[in-house]
Amino acid sequence: MNDNTSSNQQQTTAPVPPILPAIIRLPEVLQSVGLSRPSIYRLMKLGEFPQQVKLGLSSVGWMRAEIAQWITDRMDARATPQPPLAA
Repeated sequence: MNDNTSSNQQQTTAPVPPILPAIIRLPEVLQSVGLSRPSIYRLMKLGEFPQQVKLGLSSVGWMRAEIAQWITDRMDARATPQPPLAA
């Protein structure tokens, strides 16, 4: 009898460890989104880009998941038809 044909066998799987939140620094943010530093800070001021997380007296980072979601939102907006601009 082939082991693959037995339906009575239960497969055990190792528990999946939780994904820990990750903070990334500006160089990785710049590389990920393709924007300049001034553009990122301008969009943050307008509330159109994820806010930074203070890490220390003079260091900041961004939540990797928030940056990934921002990128996904841009991709989704690309697929959504935009209304024509009024003349």
